[in-house]
Amino acid sequence: MGLVDRIYEAAFVPEFWPEVLAEAAELAGASSAAMLIVDQRLPPLYSATDNIIDALRAFAQSPHWYENTRLQRMRRKNHAGFIEVGEYSTEEERRLDFSEHNLEAKGISWQIGSLIQLPTSEMVVFSFERLAGEAIYSDHDVALLDGLRPHLARASMMVARLRLERARANVDAMSAIGIPAAAVAANGVVISTNALFDALADTLRPAAFGRVAAWDREVDRLLQAALSSISEEHPRVRSFPMRHKEADRAVVVHVIPLYRSASDIFERGTALIAVSGYSMDGNVPSDAVLRGLFDLSAAEAGVATGLASGKTVKEVAEQRGIAMATARTHLAQIFRKTGTRQQGELVALLKGSHMPGTSREPRR
Repeated sequence: MGLVDRIYEAAFVPEFWPEVLAEAAELAGASSAAMLIVDQRLPPLYSATDNIIDALRAFAQSPHWYENTRLQRMRRKNHAGFIEVGEYSTEEERRLDFSEHNLEAKGISWQIGSLIQLPTSEMVVFSFERLAGEAIYSDHDVALLDGLRPHLARASMMVARLRLERARANVDAMSAIGIPAAAVAANGVVISTNALFDALADTLRPAAFGRVAAWDREVDRLLQAALSSISEEHPRVRSFPMRHKEADRAVVVHVIPLYRSASDIFERGTALIAVSGYSMDGNVPSDAVLRGLFDLSAAEAGVATGLASGKTVKEVAEQRGIAMATARTHLAQIFRKTGTRQQGELVALLKGSHMPGTSREPRR
């Protein structure tokens, strides 16, 4: 399989991007390469070769990601190809540039990049770097990368579209079991909602810049804090009760990090806001829904479904014909993948919990 084929393969399997970027970097005589997809609706989407990924991760976690002056200068230049930084930035601009200091710390002196404006609001940047002491990029080097640029552009557009489709699929799955849900980025911007969530105007409301907020100020404080924490290395589910604005009825607001594995950088920084009632006889998610939302195995989803329906771990083990030790091993994995820490919290996440002040204890 050639490099162009691998570029399109990476559009559907994000963990292939570092290898693809490394191969393109080798072709152009670069020491490192990176891809950035910047969209106000989405958390930072990026990939890079191993020797620069830490610097890019630090940049993605900074306020400079969405306020990237270098990106804006590239956009104004509107060059349909790769271009050296010095051709669209003055020395003074580079001196004040946050990215420049990151590159200097890595011993990088030369960088060429290309900005691709996608049909909607996303901007994609591919960059290739050379270390201090190495020669500046030649016209031949630039031409090689320009030849790959159309393929990189199409593949990155598919990445962004698939990312949004995955978010929509998650909220649609919640809708199928009667749960209002919205996919939200770490910056609070709503990516997608289902119709049930849209009807929650008396509980959650639209806020400025496409964000979501709770009517209750204390709950809103907890909600925003939970959203800001989903980009952490080990995010966890956060749940808190909230009363309707005008009705004497309570619900539970859950913030569920959609973060499946350390290598899947295209999942980091996105959460599902799900709203459930307190009724313990509510809908029990199907195995398929649980597997899709939390990346559970078939066995783990079966155990989770059994617990959500009110069974004890022992009853679930007997029903499924497995040893208690095996059931507890599955349960430990379920806790890890859903961000919960105990059985009662898991059941509350999946279908609601008891009213505050009651004495019901989770079954063991």
